[in-house]
Amino acid sequence: MKTLQHNTHVYLYFVIALLFLSCEKETPEIIEEQELITTVELQFQTTDEPNQVIRWQVNQSTPEAVTLKLNTDYEVSIAFYDESDPGEVEDITEEVREEADEHQVFYEFSSVDISFTSGDNDTLDSNGNPIFLHTVWNANATGTGIFKAYLIHEPTSRNGDVRSDFGGETDVAIEIPITVIE
Repeated sequence: MKTLQHNTHVYLYFVIALLFLSCEKETPEIIEEQELITTVELQFQTTDEPNQVIRWQVNQSTPEAVTLKLNTDYEVSIAFYDESDPGEVEDITEEVREEADEHQVFYEFSSVDISFTSGDNDTLDSNGNPIFLHTVWNANATGTGIFKAYLIHEPTSRNGDVRSDFGGETDVAIEIPITVIE
């Protein structure tokens, strides 16, 4: 009886060892973290005024304001940076261009009437949709307000009037004061 019990234990250990050895190890799924964006830079260009460059930084309490003239076209470009290590500033904008199908920039205006379209040199996704890194803005009325810019990761829609229309995740959201003058 002792031999049978001993043989059963040996057999059980053998089966367990065989199961562990025969199981294939799964390759872990690599999860890419979103890039760190600490700085957003906007450049406003028009033919009859000096360029305006606005830099938003993550720890900035009061962002610089933008001033636009009524009924004037402004070419606006937006760039994203990781400046967490001043010795190694990383331009995230290039990655956004390369991954155009996975990104969308959205602008939202509050208390100001500004329209925008895709600029001539804007990046397009694989379906020909602009991602709005380069846009043309035009103010339709004077006033003071706020504009918000969002970099959206994996938008579920490319059209909308408010941020929630686009789905996806927000990589970065900024809020800048804006004034439109005559």
